[in-house]
Parts: sequence; structure tokens; C-alpha cells
Amino acid sequence: MISSKRASALLMAPAVLLVLSGCALIEPADTSEPPTAMELCAMGHTWTLDTADLAEKLLAELPSEDVPAKAVEPSGGQTLTWESTGALTIDSDLVFTISAEPKSDQVMTITRSYTGTVVGKALINVDVAIPRDWDVTDYTIDTTAVLADEPVEELKYTIPRSDFDDKLGLIITCEADVMTVNPRGTSLIQVWNKVS
Repeated sequence: MISSKRASALLMAPAVLLVLSGCALIEPADTSEPPTAMELCAMGHTWTLDTADLAEKLLAELPSEDVPAKAVEPSGGQTLTWESTGALTIDSDLVFTISAEPKSDQVMTITRSYTGTVVGKALINVDVAIPRDWDVTDYTIDTTAVLADEPVEELKYTIPRSDFDDKLGLIITCEADVMTVNPRGTSLIQVWNKVS
């Protein structure tokens, strides 16, 4: 035999569940924030890198690394697909060909190539994108040099990287069809143009 206290508790339980489930069905809790203007501009789109602009900036940067560069020519490119979930895919077949003159009678050609695919995630906090979980398994950065038609075994110059990874936050701007990306603490600001 069930005591009256237990019986009333057992009878109340289905009624409480019915009331609670009814509330949940009528007004589901929505704690998500609406996307910011920056997120709407930058995320959910595909972008291409302005390689000519970056080549000019790289040429201006090289003297600070003691590289006697006279010209930087880009070829190929990079495409960044930034999903509205924050997922990022960067496809690269970018090559910078740097012409340098170590001495007045010498010409050195330095080639810096970025090839393959990077996948990761970047979420935006105001004007900073925070990259996470970078997978560079299928991504290669390679530097070679030739001096007087002979391969240079050990390049004494440091060529600044012109890509980004998940070690630094990315200061971004975005307006209409143009986005800029500047890894914190670096001076190379990348310009990206919206494709879709």
C-alpha cells in the first residue's frame, strides 16, 4: 500500500513535467547573440588575397631584414573561405619571386612559395579574429635561392612570413568587399577581396 504522501508526489510528478514541457515548447530559451556587423561582413564569404599589394609591402619590409631586394613579383594566389560557423579554409598556390643584389655585380633570385591547404577556425571578438586548431598537414612554405645560376645552399637572409597561423590574434577590418588582416605584432597588413 502506498502512503498518501508518496501517492500525491507520484501524481504531481507527471503534472509538473507536463507544465514544464509545455513552457519549453511554447518559448524555447534563445541565448545566442545576433551576429555583429564585423561578423556579417567577414564571415560566410570567400576572399582572395591582393597579392600585388602584399608584394609591395613585402618589398618595403625586406630592407629591415637586411635583404638587398630590388623587386618582388607575385604569382598564383590564396583563397580564404570563412564559414559563418567560424571554420576557415585557406587554399594556397602563392609564389613571391624576390630579386636581390648582394653586391653590385651579383643578382640573386629568392623564391618563397606557399602551397597547399590550411584548415582551422577563427571567431571574431570585436575587431580581432582568434584563430584556433590550425591543421597545416597539407601546407608547405618553401624558400630557395639562386646566385649566378647556382643554388644557394644556406640563405643568410630572413624572409618575413606573409601568411598567418593560430599563434597570433588577427586584427581585422571589413567594409563591403574589402577585408584587411594584420597578425598582431607584425607590420604586413594583408588585403583580401570578396569573391562571394
